[in-house]
Amino acid sequence: MTAQAMSQDIKEVELLSVPSCYGEGANDGAYYPIGLLSIGTHLTSAMPNLNVSIIDLHHEADFEPSAEIVGLSASSTLNYRNVLRLAERAKARGATVVVGGAHATQLTEQVLRNRRGLIDFVVRGYGERAFVSLLMAMQTGSDLQNVPNLSWHTGHEVIHTTSTMNRWEYDNFNDPLDFSLLRCGLRPYWDAFKRRIDPNVDAAFVVFTHFGCGYREKMRAQRNNRSSRPSSWCIYCSLNDPLLSRSGEAIVAEVSDLLRSTSINSGANILLKCYGDNVGTQLAMLRDLALAIEKNAVWGNYCIGWTFYAQSSRVTVQLVKLLARVGTKHLFIGFDTVNNSVQRLNGLGTSCITHRRAVRLCMDYGIRIQAGFVLGCAGETQRSLGETLRFAEELASQGVLERINSAVLFIIPGSPAYSLLAEREPWIRELDILPTEELQWQWVRHFCPHLGKNPSDGLAILQRAASRLDDLSPGPHASMGYISSRLEDDCLRESARL
Repeated sequence: MTAQAMSQDIKEVELLSVPSCYGEGANDGAYYPIGLLSIGTHLTSAMPNLNVSIIDLHHEADFEPSAEIVGLSASSTLNYRNVLRLAERAKARGATVVVGGAHATQLTEQVLRNRRGLIDFVVRGYGERAFVSLLMAMQTGSDLQNVPNLSWHTGHEVIHTTSTMNRWEYDNFNDPLDFSLLRCGLRPYWDAFKRRIDPNVDAAFVVFTHFGCGYREKMRAQRNNRSSRPSSWCIYCSLNDPLLSRSGEAIVAEVSDLLRSTSINSGANILLKCYGDNVGTQLAMLRDLALAIEKNAVWGNYCIGWTFYAQSSRVTVQLVKLLARVGTKHLFIGFDTVNNSVQRLNGLGTSCITHRRAVRLCMDYGIRIQAGFVLGCAGETQRSLGETLRFAEELASQGVLERINSAVLFIIPGSPAYSLLAEREPWIRELDILPTEELQWQWVRHFCPHLGKNPSDGLAILQRAASRLDDLSPGPHASMGYISSRLEDDCLRESARL
């Protein structure tokens, strides 16, 4: 089946990074949208006559889309309502609306069926080649079937073109990123980082060292032989990147280019945030990175530190030695819960013993911890919540914490939790908007039946416990999947000020 695009003259493209409309992340506004930058950079390289701009609504909240093509990043279930509001405003001005990101990728059929006339195209997975191919097809009126990773509604059915997600390589699209595409520039991100996270950091960059999760790949390969547990791997996880790592030389070369292109002075304090998942399975990459850093003459002219993420079960002496060797300042550890039964039930691959070992090793090697907790996993009870809160209070008293990131489990399409809940509540599969608290209520009803007197009581217990964790954070605050008491107080103060 062919589908010819309508030929049109495209002069301007706007790519929008959209904040969450429920809760708040600790890093909100502190890191630039690297995915949109990669797409925009590739677009301007392939189609230099286009006027491309990237607008981050964390820093330009009042922006009104006005380009012929408006691309919106539905990066999360929690920002999708805001994506739709912006799509309505763009469509009212006659724009072609293209939506990408994890939420749209997982719920493509639902998005296009439920938002006909509002969302024209969904780009699934990585968008660099797809976005360029789509715009070229629109300019020339050629066949949309040749555009990879693209979906649209014909008026009768949803069409999906061939996916090339597994053939994407990061190093093909980041050399170099064109920061001039950011309408707000880099300064607002660094100012937000200083204000929200660390006033001593001069500049912060996003650098991927690897993709995918070795633990998830291992457990997925074994899932046919798993026990009766509801999940083979982390129940809330929807990540689906293929497992790969970059070379140390490529990583160091990218960082050197970033420092040079942004004119960072020697001696500056630099923070490198790796968004790759579970560095604990990437020992070979860390060794290669350490060697590349030690051979690089420029690296030592700066004070460069890293932030990585790992499971507690992967935090070993071997790992922390390598982390210290490459200059790691912070390690995000997904503790989630301390109760061993809840950890096993939810496929977390950790235990109370590995949690405590990870803390001890980080303290021994001077690495500060960003502690992540997800409350409300299957089997959660008031007793298991109490164990988690006592562990967090112990952490807070040890001086090892950089921050606590607290969350109440919310349903993410593509995760085992989504599949489990949809089996009990099939109507969920028709939705593109996932109502956070309603689905949490259903989740507690089915999978945490002993948490409270009823699901509403159980959900209130989770929200109070998450707010208590947030109160313990010595650094920036996060309220993912709930509104913390601190965030409510901040909103009330802001309303009173206005």
